[in-house]
Order: sequence, then C-alpha cells, then structure tokens
Amino acid sequence: MQHLHLLCLSLLVLGCVLNVSGGNNVVDCCLRTSENHIPGRIVQDYWIQLVQDGCVIPATVFITTRGKRLCAPLQAPWVIRLREKLDASSARKAKSQVI
Repeated sequence: MQHLHLLCLSLLVLGCVLNVSGGNNVVDCCLRTSENHIPGRIVQDYWIQLVQDGCVIPATVFITTRGKRLCAPLQAPWVIRLREKLDASSARKAKSQVI
C-alpha cells in the first residue's frame, strides 16, 4: 500500500513539474517577414511581435478579413502607413460608439 502512495505522489510531482516547465507554452511567432505589400482592403487588424516577447524576430502581424496572419517587417514605410490607417479606423469606430 505504501508503494502505491509513493507512486501516486511521484506522478503528482512529475505532473506539476511538467506543467510548470512550460511544456505547453508555445508562442506562435513569425519566423520571417515578407516585403510584398499587403493591400489595406484585406486587413482588419494587426499586432506587433517583439523579440522580448519570446520571438526570434520583430514583425508586424496583420490579420486579414479571412483570418490569415501575414508577417511584415516592423519598420518598413508601407507597414507603418498601413498600421496608422488601421489605428485611425479603430479610433473612428471607438469615437462613433461613444456618441
């Protein structure tokens, strides 16, 4: 009976160690970016991927209207313009909801 308790305790400790060690903590990152311009009409949102967040490269991740993720260089002029356009659109939507 004591062996069964010891086995259960060992399995419990092992499960906790595997859970804490980040066995399931996978960060979904862009591994490369594309210089191809993305048409603004197909983009609905974006987020910024940073190295300090656990990714290998910094990038702008655009989300298309069909839910696809497209990775673009963070500081490319066309990327900055598209982010600004999306930010302005979000600000207009937020302002119209307040009124």
